[in-house]
Amino acid sequence: MLTSRGWWFLFVVSEAALFGVLVVAKYAPTVPIFALTLVLWFVAEWIWFATRTTAANGRIAIERRILQGDRELPTLWAGVDCTIRVTIRLTGGPALPFVSLADKLPVGQHIKSGHRRTISRLSKSEPIVLEYKIHPNAPGVVRFEGVELRTADLCGFFYRRMFFRSPTEYLVLPPLTDDDGTQRANKRFNTLPPPGVHRIRRAGSGTELLHLRDYLVGDPPKTIAWKASARKDKLITKELESDVPVRCVLFLDASNSTRLGAVGATPLAKLAGIGAGVLQAAASDRDLVGLTVFDEHEARVQKPARTRRHTMQLLRIFAETAGKPAETTDGDAATLQRHAYSLAQDLYPDLLEKRVNSRPFGLFWIPLLDSPMKWILVVPILWQVLSWRAENFNAVVEMSRSIARPRSLEDLPLLLAVFLFIMLAPSVLTAVYWFFFGIRGFLPPRSRELSKRKQLGALFAARNGDTPASIERCIHDDAFFIEKASHFLVEHHHQPPPKLFEKNGDYRFRCPEKVPILAGALLRTIGFARDNELYIILADLVELSDAVEPLLKSIRAARGKHHQVLVLLPWPEDLPPPIDPRDPTAPVKKTKRTTLGGVIQTSLVEGYHRKFEDLRLALVRAGASVVRLNQGDPVRLVLARLDRIRGAGIRR
Repeated sequence: MLTSRGWWFLFVVSEAALFGVLVVAKYAPTVPIFALTLVLWFVAEWIWFATRTTAANGRIAIERRILQGDRELPTLWAGVDCTIRVTIRLTGGPALPFVSLADKLPVGQHIKSGHRRTISRLSKSEPIVLEYKIHPNAPGVVRFEGVELRTADLCGFFYRRMFFRSPTEYLVLPPLTDDDGTQRANKRFNTLPPPGVHRIRRAGSGTELLHLRDYLVGDPPKTIAWKASARKDKLITKELESDVPVRCVLFLDASNSTRLGAVGATPLAKLAGIGAGVLQAAASDRDLVGLTVFDEHEARVQKPARTRRHTMQLLRIFAETAGKPAETTDGDAATLQRHAYSLAQDLYPDLLEKRVNSRPFGLFWIPLLDSPMKWILVVPILWQVLSWRAENFNAVVEMSRSIARPRSLEDLPLLLAVFLFIMLAPSVLTAVYWFFFGIRGFLPPRSRELSKRKQLGALFAARNGDTPASIERCIHDDAFFIEKASHFLVEHHHQPPPKLFEKNGDYRFRCPEKVPILAGALLRTIGFARDNELYIILADLVELSDAVEPLLKSIRAARGKHHQVLVLLPWPEDLPPPIDPRDPTAPVKKTKRTTLGGVIQTSLVEGYHRKFEDLRLALVRAGASVVRLNQGDPVRLVLARLDRIRGAGIRR
C-alpha cells in the first residue's frame, strides 16, 4: 500500500507529466521526459516492492525458545524470570532492506527487560534475533501468537504489514516454595490418643521412645532395649513413635465462578497457587498429597502419593486448570463483534484482505420481502387487479377527464399523463419505497457492521473448515455468531468480561451443580481412607450459602471418621473483609455522604458479608474450619493441621 509520501509523490509527478505533455512539450521537452521517467521509476519500484513482499510472505521461519540462564525450558515457572528468544529467518527470495519486527506478547504479560521490537534488514544470511525477559506472576497458560512484520522501501513510498502466525502455548507452573516444608515434626504427644480416635495403623519408624514391652519372636534386634533387658533379666523391646506420613487431599474448584477475571488474576489462579504451595510443603515433609479437581460437570481424581513424578504431575494439573477460561456464550453480538474484529485485524490481516475476503455488492441491499413491511406490496397488486375491470377502468377515465378537462387534441398528453398517474401511482410509490428501503443498507453504520460480520464469518469458516452456509448463518443468526466469536476469543485468551448479574439481580455464576459433585467426591475419598486424614476444600461457596446441605452431610461423615476438614474460600480483592465487633483493633465504620451508587455498593457488600457469615456458621457447625484466603497464611495453617493429625491431637 502507498504511504502519504508515496501518494503525494505520485500526484506531483503525474501532474508534472500531464502538464509537460500538454503545455510545455513544445518549449521544454526535457520536463515531460523527466516527469515520465519518474512515473516509470515509481511504477517499477512499486512492482519490485510487491514482488519482494509477496515472495517473502511464505518464506519466513520463526523459532521460539524459552531460556533460564543457558538452559532451554519446556515450561515456565511463576515468579521466575525467563528469557524469550525469537529467531526470524528468511529461507529464500530477495532480501527486505527495511523491516520492523515485533513479537506478540501473551495476554497479561509484560516485558521486564530486553526488547521485543527491532528495526533491521532481513535476508537469508542475516537472521534477526529478538530477546527479552518476562516475569509470569500466576500459574496458567501463556499463548504466543507470532511475529508482526512491517516493511517499507528505503524511500518510504510503499508500506506493508504482515503477521506470521506461530501459535505456541506454554504452561506456567506454580512457583517453587519452601513454606516450612523442611520443619518436619514428629508426634508431639507421647500418650495414648483420646478415646474413639485410633492410632495410625502403620509401623512406627520414629526416634522417640513410646513405651517398652516384652520381646516377641521376630522383633528386629535393633529395637531391643539392652539396659532395660539387663535389669529385668529378659529381653525387652522398645516401641518408637509412629513417624509415618499423613494423607492430605486437596479439592480444587474449577467451575465458571472461579474462572472470571483477567488472565492470571482469577480466583482459580489464586486457589491453584495456594494448593501448589500446600503440595510442595507437604511433599517436603514426606506426606502423601492427592488432588480432586471438580466443576459443575465432573470431578477428576488423582490418588495421594509423594513421588517426584506425582508432584510434577499435580503441578501441571494446577497450571492447566488455572489457565482455563470461563465457559460463557451469552455476550452481546455487537460487543463480541467489536472485540473479535479488532483481534482478527492484528492476527489475521491476510484473511481480511479484499482479494481473499471480499464483500459482494448485493450483500448490503435490504430486501423488502424479508421485513415486516412486506404487506405494503399487497396494495399496488390489488389496485392493479381492480383497476383493469371495466367499470373501474371507465371510472378512472372519467376521473382523468374531470381533472385534465381536455378541450382539444393538444390537451391529450395531459389527459394521458393524468390517466397513467392514477393507474400506476400505487405501483410507483411502492417502487420508490422499495428503492429507499433497500438502499439504506449501503449507508453507515449498517454497512460497516455488516461488512465486518461477513468478514468474520468467512474467517471463522476458513479456520474451522465450515461450509459457506456458515457465513450466512454468522450474518443473520446472532446466536450462531455469538458462539463462534466467543470460541474465537477464548482460544486466543481475549475473552471480554461477561455479564455477572441477571436482569432480576441474581448472580449468574453461582454454579449450584458443583455442590453435589464436591460432596460425592468427598464421600468417595472418605471411603478409601485408612487413617486420620486432612481434606482441604479450595472452593468458591459464598454465593451458595443456601445450597450446601449435601456438602455439610459429607463433612459430618468425615468428622465422624475423625478426619479434619479445612475450607479455604477466595475473597474478592476490591471487597473489604467483614468487621468483627469483638475485635478492639477493628476499624470504625465511617458514615459517608449518601448517594445512589454508595447505597447500591453498601447493599452489595453487606449482602456478601451476610452470605459469608451464614456459610461459615453452617460449615463450622458441621465440623469444618473456614479460612479466607486473605486471612493469615493458608499454607502454614495447613501444615499445622498436618502436624496435629501426625501428633494425634484431634479434639472433638
